[in-house]
Amino acid sequence: MSEIICLCKNITEETIKEAIKNGATTIEVVAETTGATTGFCHGGRCKAKIEALIKGNK
Repeated sequence: MSEIICLCKNITEETIKEAIKNGATTIEVVAETTGATTGFCHGGRCKAKIEALIKGNK
């Protein structure tokens, strides 16, 4: 089971990694592709984790 990265939108690490694999190289593109960072906290709880995933999965 994949860790939930974006709690507001229930977006998993696997979903974010798939977006990165498909060319999402910025927070903005990950947000457009997955909906992560678009919830109530506007990325306050998940942005750093997503940035780390982008950096680690290029």
